[in-house]
Order: sequence, then structure tokens, then C-alpha cells
Amino acid sequence: MASLTVGSLFSGAGLCDLGLEWAGFKHKWFCEIEEYPRKVLAASWPGKPIYKDVGKINADTVERVDVLVGGFPCQDVSSSGRRKGISKGTRSGLWYEYHRLIRDLRPRYAIIENVKGLLSKGIDQVCAGLAEIGYDAEWEVLPAAVFGAPHLRERLFIVAYPHGNRSVRTPRVFVENPGDLGVHFQPDGPTLWNGLQIDRAGPVSDWLALSGPRVHRVDDGSAEVLNRLKCLGNGIVPQQSQYVGGLIKAAEARQ
Repeated sequence: MASLTVGSLFSGAGLCDLGLEWAGFKHKWFCEIEEYPRKVLAASWPGKPIYKDVGKINADTVERVDVLVGGFPCQDVSSSGRRKGISKGTRSGLWYEYHRLIRDLRPRYAIIENVKGLLSKGIDQVCAGLAEIGYDAEWEVLPAAVFGAPHLRERLFIVAYPHGNRSVRTPRVFVENPGDLGVHFQPDGPTLWNGLQIDRAGPVSDWLALSGPRVHRVDDGSAEVLNRLKCLGNGIVPQQSQYVGGLIKAAEARQ
């Protein structure tokens, strides 16, 4: 089976894209507005086009791809924010640019990543928007801890595809997994990590899992280090998107 081609929106430093690359996907282009992450993308994927403004790209300016992937800004849907929701003029309102590009580029799959808070503040708008342009959607919450990280870091993954591409007889993308994820998938409670229980209800429980510092800082407060920390904070654990990419490939093989 040929590699699925990818166009990446709201790319950040490419952590989600790294996971898809590990899954065997092939990137064609990226879109990221911040300067430092753009430098990281250029170093990691040399020669690939990196567009700056998601509002200025369209079907005439970017190559058509099999998969669109991206996590539109979460500030207005996150449980730690003011929860203004998805509306034009807000950071999370950039979803409408993603929606426009799905409509115009018509990818075989769209992978939409965001915080779990989207389930209670905006998932209805996302799904309605997808249905409006003829796309069905599935979603799942994947904790980073399931993939070996020493923190819960739940992320919502929505996988959308054109209506009619999958019949009632075709297994869904997110199927029951009898392996590790199926056994330990506990997004709302304690999570096992290397035999240790991490429970987000206890603010210090994750700190008990490791004896050393989580982030190794330097003493000069350089912009380079701050930029790196921001990229990590805005990104995901690549194994999360690798898992989703693997499920899409498995679904392709079943068709």
C-alpha cells in the first residue's frame, strides 16, 4: 500500500507530524505561523514547503493530499482557559479555517487533535461543520500515559472522512483494541505508567513517579530554551498520533 500523503496545519514543532511519519505517512507541506517552530520544521523536514498563514492557503496554493492533520488553537475550549468557545475572532475560531480547507481540498482523512475540553465546549460545532461538508467523524481520547509518558496529558483525536467512504459493514477507524491500550485505557481516572499509578486528582502523584526533574532548565533564561519549552507545551506525545496513524492504515487495509 502506498504511503498516505499529509498536509499539516497548525504544525507547531511537528510533534504530531513526527508520530504520523513513524506510522509511515509522507508529508507534503506544513503551515505554522510562529517563527521558532517553523525553523524546527525546516530542520526536520528539509525542502518541504512551510506556509505561514492558514488563512491565505487554499486549493490553488497547496498540493492536494490524502490526509489533513492539525490541532487548531485550544485556548478558548480548554478547561484551564476562559472557555469562550469556538467563535470567529477567538484563537479557537481558527477551526473555521481548518473546516474551509477540508471542504476545498477534500482529503480522504482529516485528523483533528485538541484538548479533551473540546468535548464539552465545541465538539458539536466541529461535528456539525464536518457533516455540513459531507464528512463523517469518529473520536477518541488518548492519554499520553498509556504510551509510556509520566503524565496523563489527554488529547482528543477526531478522524473524519467523506460520507459514504465507510459503510455499516466496514469496521470503524477507532475499533476495540485488545492490546495495551484496550487494557489500560483509563482517560478519566488513575493511569498506570511503568507499574506506577498516576492520578490527576492528586496534584503531586505524577511527581512521585520520577525522582529527577521533569524539565532540565538553564540559568540564563535564554529565548532558545523558552521557545523549546513552549513548543513542547503546545505539542503532543508523538506516540499518540502514531497510534492514530496506525489505525487509519489498518482501516485502509480492511477496505
